[in-house]
Amino acid sequence: KQWYQRRVRGEKLGAHPPQYIQDQCLVTKDELGEFFGSTENITIITIAPELPGAPEMIHHLAGEGVVCSIGHSIANIEQAERGVNAGATFITHLFNAMQSFHHRDPGIVGILASEKIQHPCYYGVIADGIHTHAAALRIAHRTNPGNAILVTDAMAAMGLGDGQHKIGAQDVSVKGKLAVLTGTNTLAGSAVTMPACVANFKKYSRCTLVEAVNCATKHPAQLLKCTKLYGTLDFGSVADFLIIDSDVNVLATYIGGDIVFKSEKLVQF
Repeated sequence: KQWYQRRVRGEKLGAHPPQYIQDQCLVTKDELGEFFGSTENITIITIAPELPGAPEMIHHLAGEGVVCSIGHSIANIEQAERGVNAGATFITHLFNAMQSFHHRDPGIVGILASEKIQHPCYYGVIADGIHTHAAALRIAHRTNPGNAILVTDAMAAMGLGDGQHKIGAQDVSVKGKLAVLTGTNTLAGSAVTMPACVANFKKYSRCTLVEAVNCATKHPAQLLKCTKLYGTLDFGSVADFLIIDSDVNVLATYIGGDIVFKSEKLVQF
């Protein structure tokens, strides 16, 4: 079970309903316990690092084993660095729902090249061709290739085609790869698949296929500290894996070592 909770800035909501946004940080263990009850079922939380009390909240949650991410934020570079040094290890969908890069204050984006953070910080990128321009993605990868993580940001419309869909209680209009809150230009997640993101990332960043696949497998497992079971094909790992071709078309899917999908193209290999 995973719970993805956000403590974010109202200015950078994205498609999230404002009534569900928490803008007051919990700075003591007693406050955290009262709000969450237990952190046992929380895998990852996004916190805007500039909020009062954010470093303290990040510190306490990271100490409980929760992966803390910074994002949905207007933080400057110093605030972002404080968040990372308090225990944050991830950036939520880089470039989106954050201050734009500026040469005098790079904001959260500057974490990729910061010399003031005390540990590596992974970053998510949505390689759907909409959320992140190819040139921006290429800059991020060339600056910090080892910590890139591919995320789809996909909502329930993925694979269902164009039309009207829902994200929670909100109406979403989908056309091609674009998903927006109906009647607005606000992006509402995406309808892209992970294989498409891997293929796009390889094309946009000009990296190898192995590097692109690692961004969807090995790197996320490293972030979540579950590499003994996921992210590799080592002995003892969970046997969930795909067979793909050089264009990242899925030829077969295995779950627990059993084949659950097989493409007709697989017989060619």
